Amino acid sequence: MSEKSKNEQIVEFLETLNPEVKDGLDPDTDLLEASVVDSVAMMDLIVWLEETYDVIIDPEDLTPDNFGTVNRMVRYLER
Repeated sequence: MSEKSKNEQIVEFLETLNPEVKDGLDPDTDLLEASVVDSVAMMDLIVWLEETYDVIIDPEDLTPDNFGTVNRMVRYLER
């Protein structure tokens, strides 16, 4: 079995934060606009990303351009 992609891992974590998130969340969905996460859940997500991917996210990078969608998060993490 292949390792889960970052996209899949992030979507699974979002499902734990918001039980209304269903499998198949479009990775280009604006998470705040679609009410997938609120500001508190977003901070939980950021902490999880840092711990899971062993990164330190600069507060200046916490923008919708970097974290507004699952795809943007993956691109950010891969830089």
